[in-house]
Amino acid sequence: MAVIETIIPIFIIILFGLLIQKKGFLTTLFIQEANKFIFIISLPFLIFTGIVKANITDVALCPILCVILPTIMMIALSLFLGFVTGLKKGRLGSFVQTTFHGNVSYIGLAVLFYLLGEEGFKRGSILVGFLILVNNIMAIVIISWASQKHESTVKALLSIIKTPVIIATFLGLLVLYINLQIPQVLFKSMVIIANIALPMALIIIGASMSFSGLKSALRFSLLVSFLKLLVLPFFSLVLCKIFSISPKDGLPGVLLLATPTAVTSYVLAHELGGDKDLASSAVTLSTLLAPLTYIFWVSVIR
Repeated sequence: MAVIETIIPIFIIILFGLLIQKKGFLTTLFIQEANKFIFIISLPFLIFTGIVKANITDVALCPILCVILPTIMMIALSLFLGFVTGLKKGRLGSFVQTTFHGNVSYIGLAVLFYLLGEEGFKRGSILVGFLILVNNIMAIVIISWASQKHESTVKALLSIIKTPVIIATFLGLLVLYINLQIPQVLFKSMVIIANIALPMALIIIGASMSFSGLKSALRFSLLVSFLKLLVLPFFSLVLCKIFSISPKDGLPGVLLLATPTAVTSYVLAHELGGDKDLASSAVTLSTLLAPLTYIFWVSVIR
């Protein structure tokens, strides 16, 4: 019951964002500007402060491998399934990237914070930076390769290095490693800005959801949701057993991999020649199903 009472409110806020957008309370311009503020300012502060509050012992290789290796395994599996089902070019690229490219920065961090508290959030903040880096690089490479738009690949990959979240991750790790003491007045100011990120991000996710292409791509969206929400976290759970990682230490990584498909998947599909309808419907359907699979995974692990 405690898990349900924690997980369901997160997705109620997402549905609340969808509702108030449909009622006209949120304009398209506001959604775009709010998302820009979260992505460039508030979210990087959230990840930076989360990492700085962690212990240096939390930066361990095995937990990081337990989110990176499952991602690589999923790419191999979804490529195989894509070829078997006859997917080609942009549709193949979008199918593959939506099976591993999760919304770790918005929904993932929210679930960790509200479900696992400060300790789980600190561990998860370290993993999020690595996941965002790997997810975006692999998504760009796969869509560009499948759609044969290689001229966009280098430019897109270079843009990742300048992503505020990536910069915040490595700055946070540097501060943690050298044990640099940030003045409390400055740090608490950062925390205030950081606290804006999660509730606002959930509302923006809901306001950005679209059901227009769901029917046309329903079959593959169901397969994507199954792979993303159940198979990918299962891979991580198996690796945790292999590396003898305790359920407490392994849970943040499993929950991050169990996030629904990232909204960024649609953006990349649009810019790199992927299937926009498949990406959009995968984002919507996996987000709607995620509360059930989150409750399942927490119940299994605990």
